[in-house]
Amino acid sequence: MDFDDAVCRIETRPALLRGGMTRRDIATLSHGDLRKLARGTFVASETWDAAWPAERHLLQVAAYEQRRRGGVVYSHLTAALLHGLPLWGAPPTHVHVSGTQHNGAVSRGTPYVSRHRCAVPDVDVVSSGGLVLTAPARTVADVLRTTPRDTAIAIADAALRAVAWDARQRLYDADAAEYLRAEIARRLTTGARGVRQARELLELADGRSESAGESVSRLRLHDLGFRRIRLQVSVGPYFVDFGLDDAAVWGEYDGEVKYRDVAMRHGRALEDVLRAEKEREDWIRGLTGRRVIRWTTADIRSPGGLRSKLYRFGVFPTPNHRRNAESPPDGAHSGGDGATEW
Repeated sequence: MDFDDAVCRIETRPALLRGGMTRRDIATLSHGDLRKLARGTFVASETWDAAWPAERHLLQVAAYEQRRRGGVVYSHLTAALLHGLPLWGAPPTHVHVSGTQHNGAVSRGTPYVSRHRCAVPDVDVVSSGGLVLTAPARTVADVLRTTPRDTAIAIADAALRAVAWDARQRLYDADAAEYLRAEIARRLTTGARGVRQARELLELADGRSESAGESVSRLRLHDLGFRRIRLQVSVGPYFVDFGLDDAAVWGEYDGEVKYRDVAMRHGRALEDVLRAEKEREDWIRGLTGRRVIRWTTADIRSPGGLRSKLYRFGVFPTPNHRRNAESPPDGAHSGGDGATEW
C-alpha cells in the first residue's frame, strides 16, 4: 500500500452520510466494521487489521491530511516513511509534524499527532506526491536525534544506500554517501537534544548494508566490540554480508521471510534455494578456511540476543583476534567500488 492507496481507503463522516448512513450507523460501525483514526475520519477495520505497521502509519497520515492546515510539514519518522525509508522496531503511534506555529495549523481532536515546534527552513522542505515534508538530510538528522538507536541506524543506512549503493552492479559511490553524510551532520545543531547519539550513529552509518536487519546487526556487532567489520565482501562469485576480521569468521543475516517469501526466492522451490545456499556456504568455507555464522531477526531483537548466538560458537572480538586484524587477511583487499574482496 502506498500513500495514494491509503487516501482511497479513508472514509470521512460527510462521505458516509452522503452514502446513506446515519450518525447512529456510523457510531455503531465504529465499534466493529469501521476504525476511527481521527475525528470524522475512518477506515474499514478489515483494511486496518490486514495492514503492515508502515501501512497503518500511512493510513494515519492520510486521515490527518484530510484536516491539515498550512504552516506545518511532515517530519521525523513520518517523513522517513514517506521517503520510503524502512521501519525497524515499534511502529510510530503519532503522525509527526514540524513548524514554528501550531495554533490554527493543527486541528483539535487529533491526539495521535506529535507536534514539534521548530523552524524548518525552505531548503529543508520538499514536496512529494502533494505532501509537504522535510527533505531527506533533515529527516535523517531528526530521526537520529529522537528515535531508538536500532530504528535510527536502519534509516540512516537506508538513506545512504538510496544515494550511493548500486545493488545490481555491487558498486558503492563513496563520494555520494559522504556528501549526504555531511549534509546530515550540518543539521545536527550543537546542544540540541540527542545530538551526541546522532553523531555517533551517523559516523557508523553505511549504505552498503542492504536491509534494516543488516543495519541493526552491524550496530549490535559494534556494541559487542567488533571493529573490523567489512560489508558485502566478495568471495569468488559470491558476496558475504559481514567479514568479521576480529574473529576470523564470516557473518550472514537471514531475514524472517528470506526462505518463505516466493518473490524473494524468485519462483524457485524452497528445496532448490536451500541446496544452493548450502553449496555456496561450502564453497566459501573451502576457499577461505573461515566458518560462516548465521543469525536471524530473532537474534538481533535485543542487545543480548546476538551476543548469546556468537558466544555459543566461540565468536567474540578477543585480543588475539584483534592482533591479527590490523590489516585484511592474506588475499583480501579493498575493491575500487568501496566494497571489499577476498
